[in-house]
Order: sequence, then C-alpha cells, then structure tokens
Amino acid sequence: MGFRYGFSWPGLALDARPGVSPLLLVCLLAAVPALGNAAAEWRYSVGAHDFSVPDVDSHTYGINTSILVDQHSDTGPHLFGSFELLLDHDTDHLDPDHVPLWSQVLATADSDFWREGQLHFGWGAEFRGRVNTVSSVERQFTALPALVAGYDGDRFQASAEAGAGWFMLELDDDAPRQRGYGRTGLRNSTLAYAFTGKAGLKLGEFWTVSGLARHWQEGDQSIEEQYTLELRGDVGHWIDSHAGKNTELVLSSDFYKYNLDMYKQPNALPVLGWNDDVMFKVALESKW
Repeated sequence: MGFRYGFSWPGLALDARPGVSPLLLVCLLAAVPALGNAAAEWRYSVGAHDFSVPDVDSHTYGINTSILVDQHSDTGPHLFGSFELLLDHDTDHLDPDHVPLWSQVLATADSDFWREGQLHFGWGAEFRGRVNTVSSVERQFTALPALVAGYDGDRFQASAEAGAGWFMLELDDDAPRQRGYGRTGLRNSTLAYAFTGKAGLKLGEFWTVSGLARHWQEGDQSIEEQYTLELRGDVGHWIDSHAGKNTELVLSSDFYKYNLDMYKQPNALPVLGWNDDVMFKVALESKW
C-alpha cells in the first residue's frame, strides 16, 4: 500500500483560459523519463463529481476523466503524475461568466535519504494546479519541496512533511466585479511554508483509506488549508474478466479553505461571498 496523490492542471500559461496547454502535456510526459520502462504504470479513470461551495449551499454536478502515470525505480526517485479534465453542469452561476470545462494537475517525486525497517527520512517535491473552478478560482499553482519523515507498515502508513515553496492563487474577476472590485489585486503569488500530514490504512484484502491535511503559511498568517480523504477498492474481481486488469473504485473528497482577507479592499465587501469549496468524486480507475 502506498500514498497516491495525483496532479491535475489546465494550461500552464498564466494568461490561458480553460483548456489543455501543449506545454502542460509536455511537462507531464517529461515527469516520467523512461516511458517505455515496465516500471511505469499508466492508468485512466472516468467518474462523476459534485463540486460544492458550502457557504452558499451550492452544488455543481459533472463528469470527469483523468490519465495517471506511476513509476517506481530501484535507482531513482518514485515519480507520479496525473492530469484531469472536468465538465460541469453549472446551474448556480456563482461565477456569472464561468466556462464549465476545467482541469487539475499533480506531479510528485520522492526518495529516501535513510531507511531502517519501517521508518524512513527523505525528500519530496510536488507541483499542483487547478484552473477555472466554479468557486471563482481562476488559477492556482503550488510548487513545494519538502523534507519527509514517515512510517511504512504493512497495514498502516503515516508521514509528516515540512517545506517552503511557491504559492499562487488568482481569483476570477467576474464575481468580485459584482462586489465593486476591478481586475487588479486578485492574485497572490508568494513564497510560503507548508506543513503536511498523510496517513493510510489497509482495510482487508481489497480496500485502503488514505488522507492528507496541509496548512499553508505566509509570514504570521494562514493562507490556505487543504484536506483530502480517499477510499480506494480493487473491484476488478467483480467486473473484469482479466485478473490483471486491476480496476479500482475510488471515492474521494477534496476540501479547500482560503484566506481571502488579503484580497479585501478598504471599505468594501469581502471579495467573494464564500471562502471554501469541496469536491466529492466517484470514479473507476483502470490500467491501460
């Protein structure tokens, strides 16, 4: 059992509208240099989601698909990448000019400095992005190198991470415009610190549950919190005729809470009428 977190993102170009940037795809493919290596496992998923904004009781339903690649090596770092496209059926129109296609991206690398039995100490690096969410996140990118201390048991895993990296969050200007804001002052791009805890537990022969909690800090103020919970089960023995197909049912939730006070202008309303969002997702994931 191992932690599996992906990386989904629309175009990397900071002036791009929702879509797939060729640069993004090149970077994703470059994350796994030995594509022909048998250790590189390619997977895909299809699913449905509910993107919720709890502060205003908003639910946006949609469908999604992703491609994932996972490479283990005896001589190099463990590499993982995922790219996800999501299509929303937007009825609440929190963003009055929202394009219902958006994306997420995740790329990670990790390796050990030291390992003794079930204990290890090493490093990790992560790039994560989201573009054009219904909650008025125009684009968000983070790049985080970190030191990692962990425990890898047969049934239970846990790790603690601490690092400093790039944090960028830009709000879409349509919803803020209705509150008296202009196009400027809606992006925060800064050096920030992050503290992360991860845990995973194997439930019987076919199921695992895992979670992530992350806190981003800039100076003396909190700028974002993220919580992820995932239940993953091997259901290939139910629906596949080929035992090696390894089809998994994935149930997940991904919660973000933002500190939007830094965007607030004097004598004005808050820049948005909410400061959090959560996506609930169900998907089937299989090998190529």
